[in-house]
Amino acid sequence: MNKQLLEGIRVLDFTQFLAGPYCSMFLADMGAEVIKIENLQGNGDFVRTARPKEKNTNRSMYFGNLNRNKKSVCLDLKTKEGKELFSELVKSADVLVENNRPGVMAKLGFSYEVCKKLNPELIYASISGFGQYGPLTERPGYDLIAQAMGGSMSITGWPGSEPTRAGMAIGDLFAGLNACIGILATLYKRKETGLGQNIDVALVDSIVSGLEAKLMQYVYEDHIPEKTGNKYIASAPYDSFSAKDTEYVIASGTDKHFANLTACMGMPELAQDQRFANTELRKANADELKYIINNWGSDKTAKECVDIILGAGVPAGPIYNMKDVYEDEHLNAREMFVKVKHPEAGELTVIGNPIKMSEYPVQYKKAAPDLGEDDDEIFESLGFSKEKLEEFRQKGALK
Repeated sequence: MNKQLLEGIRVLDFTQFLAGPYCSMFLADMGAEVIKIENLQGNGDFVRTARPKEKNTNRSMYFGNLNRNKKSVCLDLKTKEGKELFSELVKSADVLVENNRPGVMAKLGFSYEVCKKLNPELIYASISGFGQYGPLTERPGYDLIAQAMGGSMSITGWPGSEPTRAGMAIGDLFAGLNACIGILATLYKRKETGLGQNIDVALVDSIVSGLEAKLMQYVYEDHIPEKTGNKYIASAPYDSFSAKDTEYVIASGTDKHFANLTACMGMPELAQDQRFANTELRKANADELKYIINNWGSDKTAKECVDIILGAGVPAGPIYNMKDVYEDEHLNAREMFVKVKHPEAGELTVIGNPIKMSEYPVQYKKAAPDLGEDDDEIFESLGFSKEKLEEFRQKGALK
């Protein structure tokens, strides 16, 4: 196998649910040794029991997808022996990622300040709902809360409908990616300084950072954006449209696009129509334009509409469900669905990494680990004997 970008980097993954595991998944895919630290008292990451599940062994593929390429150790950090084991891991690590509520790591005895004394080079990334400082820092924060308080729910949905959560957990996913960016940047800088740092990422902040022009509408125009369905505020027709069988999308962003669209529809005169002659007019009359396009497609399938419009050089596409996504030829060619091997379950399908690199491609070396399956390997590598580890097990510190 080719070498990978992060070979030789050890990451302690003290996370569960989605944001933290998503962050460390990228590091693992790029070759880092990611050691998932799971709680012995709580039987590990909560999503180990979450659906969907692989049929033969009843393993959670929610967990399996996010935790491929990782190792697992299982500790009770409330015991003296568990703290000793974790301290040695901290000394050996390059990165620690945690997504507990602020204050939890300090109560366990492993705040950033404590870990920094153990290992000044440690990069310590904390992901939480509201961040490590600020008036709301102690509030519990989940993706739904982040989407609500970050503003995205207020602009998602159809006019007149209730505020709507995005179909994906965008607060968790954005936060995981932001933490990963901070970790990678610090690894680069550490080569020069020899020092790590504390990285503080909040789910709510991550949503706010993605509001882009919507928030600027209020800041600079004193306008509070409302829900617009699938319409895009900057252009038209840039929306979903109806055919005789289902819906599809058109993303016409320029006057040339619109001229080509009207020509392929057999209505070239619309490009000169005073309701639609430029972007601002088309935005103002988007509902009338949508009615015309829907009427044009009423005797065609969505596929026929998309093929005609794409043939004219105008961006368009079908609206896929999960079956369509999984069976799509292009996405399969892009290795967005890959296999990992598990000794009991056999070959398992997980979602591929979206980062494609020519010289250091990501690799899929192993399925998500069973709880504590790497305890002996990891701690023996740190100098603990089998006898000492067995003693720790008897004391309830180790699985």
